[in-house]
Amino acid sequence: MTADYAFRISGRLTPALTGALAPLKSIDASGDTLLVGPVTDRAALHGYIAHFEALGLELVELRRLPAGDDDPHGCPCCGRAGAGVSPAAKTAARSRS
Repeated sequence: MTADYAFRISGRLTPALTGALAPLKSIDASGDTLLVGPVTDRAALHGYIAHFEALGLELVELRRLPAGDDDPHGCPCCGRAGAGVSPAAKTAARSRS
């Protein structure tokens, strides 16, 4: 079962480090780097964490992102649809339509 995760890394990553962390997408976020991408299972999640440690990166935050929906507005940090909107706000927006 694949789920999208967001990893917040302290500081900004160089292009070489960003390339080494593919297929995660890199986004600058308030002086840190947000890496967003699919994680297939628990072993893959722990593999990413080990990779960050091996590269000397400080993992500041780890979040499992909610499953996307048809909401056209994405999270202001990661751009993922539905990631930055509370369920109450989604319900209110739909009821006004």
